[in-house]
Amino acid sequence: MGRKMRRGKQQVLFNYLPGKTFDFERVGTIARITSIRGIPKTDLSLNLILRAIEDEISAWREEFRPSFRNTRNDPSRLRLDVNSYILLEPRGAQAEMFPLLFWCQNSACHRVFDYSNGDPPAQPVCPSCRQGRLVQLRWIKIHRCGALQPLSAYCSKCKSSTRMALDTRGSERISGFRWICRGCGTTSSLFGGRCRACTWPDANLRNMDIEVHRAGRTFYSHYVVLLNQPGRDMNAFLSLPEWPELAAAAFFELPEMQGRRLMDFAPSVTGTLTQQMFTLSDEDIETLKARGRTDEQIEQFRQMQAQLQSSRAQTQQASSPAGIAQTLTQRTGIPDAIWQRAGQELLEAVMPLQSGTTKELFSVSGPAPLSTERQSAVDVARRLGLSRLTLVTDFPITTATYGYSRADYRPNMCRLNPFPPDPDHHGKFPIFVDMVQADALILRLDPQRVWTWLELNGFSPNLTGVAAADNELAQRAYFVQLLASAPLRETLRADTPQARMVFGLLHTFSHLSVRKAALLCGLDRTSLSEYVLPCALTFALYCNHRFGATIGALAALFEQSLAEWLGQIYTATRRCVYDPVCTDQGGTCHACTHLAETSCRFFNLNLGRAFLFGGRDPELGEIQIGYFDPSL
Repeated sequence: MGRKMRRGKQQVLFNYLPGKTFDFERVGTIARITSIRGIPKTDLSLNLILRAIEDEISAWREEFRPSFRNTRNDPSRLRLDVNSYILLEPRGAQAEMFPLLFWCQNSACHRVFDYSNGDPPAQPVCPSCRQGRLVQLRWIKIHRCGALQPLSAYCSKCKSSTRMALDTRGSERISGFRWICRGCGTTSSLFGGRCRACTWPDANLRNMDIEVHRAGRTFYSHYVVLLNQPGRDMNAFLSLPEWPELAAAAFFELPEMQGRRLMDFAPSVTGTLTQQMFTLSDEDIETLKARGRTDEQIEQFRQMQAQLQSSRAQTQQASSPAGIAQTLTQRTGIPDAIWQRAGQELLEAVMPLQSGTTKELFSVSGPAPLSTERQSAVDVARRLGLSRLTLVTDFPITTATYGYSRADYRPNMCRLNPFPPDPDHHGKFPIFVDMVQADALILRLDPQRVWTWLELNGFSPNLTGVAAADNELAQRAYFVQLLASAPLRETLRADTPQARMVFGLLHTFSHLSVRKAALLCGLDRTSLSEYVLPCALTFALYCNHRFGATIGALAALFEQSLAEWLGQIYTATRRCVYDPVCTDQGGTCHACTHLAETSCRFFNLNLGRAFLFGGRDPELGEIQIGYFDPSL
């Protein structure tokens, strides 16, 4: 295609990806992206991005993500091969005309011509009737395995497909369309037929679907978002094997982490401890005797130096990464494997607070009393059960788009496909990334209140068998262990009641916060997204556009309308316009708790107003006390 079309990186990441069709408006052509040119993005951590992708795609069984192979023998923990992927910043895209089927617009003809094996027609005039204008056929066939094909028609009577015409019969519904053979007059309805690219496990889902090429079902991009993705300045920290435990120790504010930032840890500083005991040489002893020291005094001096050396070694050991990791495990009773699994979430919960561009709702700035507005916000936040509410400005948000699906986007209902290997980068699978600076609001639940809420509803947390040296810290760490391995991208069932309660609470709270924030900011809900960090009992709201009215929207909300926003979450989300039907069916629907699929990482699952206000949950039955209950 000879003409050019410019699009921003954010548009490329969602709307112009390999395999996606689009309308090339300037020349009136339908085209399909074949490849994206990009430059390697080396200032981001591929390992961390892959860990986030692994967490996302682990909800798919292996047969539904065959190209995303597990490199570990342990099937319970997915690990992708870091050498098979490359981060690329999009710089340009290549496209081809697709489909190469042309349709005569003369109602008396409506012939369809296939130019797949040749060049498109030089003149847009029907070669059959010589009157109708030829246009590209805008319907295509898709399958949930990722296959994309042009329409095809065949006359069983004439044993030919060369004289087929498409008659829409004035309908917008494909079910009303008919194929007509202009040779014998035989008619037939449109049918996608079996997908020849796969053998889908469910025989009822093996047929291809016919869609307008621009319909949403034809292409779903799959991506992960990372808040405050560490750059090169954190590479030394991330090279430490204990970095997940250090992130956890910082999150729980262990004394060993006081006054220390994560980036202060580096192998060159923390790697080797001095274990050698202090010794006096023969020359040192002779010098001391020449100065009048007795053998007894020299021995006492030797012992004191050894004691000091031992104390320093112990202090150094306790403050080293290995020592902090050991302390964390001992005090919480949570094994190392859990911290390794939850490390990335806890790192993302901690990094914004160490960025230096934050404002805290609960911080005490000095002896001066809080303003009436701010005090009101503090009071409502505490009624909502929040322990922290932070505004982070100029917040780095990284979007990494790694694959696509068709016909569906839910785990195991479609095949998750990577983008084609990039020949310019040694055949590695590309992951297209973009970073923007945006505002974010980070909210954290009070773990003690969540604990009490579970107890009052008869779902007491179980610390039996947890050998913890610090019971209070063990209670806070309990939620990390509870949610680190829970299948949060599936419906949590009654056999895991604590996980369903806690994640349902956090997830619903997050969705209602997004909906009310968008309303107060005057934004469409798709302009705001959530970012849930379950192990940290934390969620974030951020603007997902790089320009326009979203700039500064959350900062203005924090500074001017915080009490109103929190108050609306507390009072104006109890009811749904579809009540009592919605409440009877679980208290969740598109009108009260759902977000667009582009804004929710968890597929709008495990939601319900009952977690906040009490009521019926379809899995757990009646929840007597909601998290917002004044008794808490």
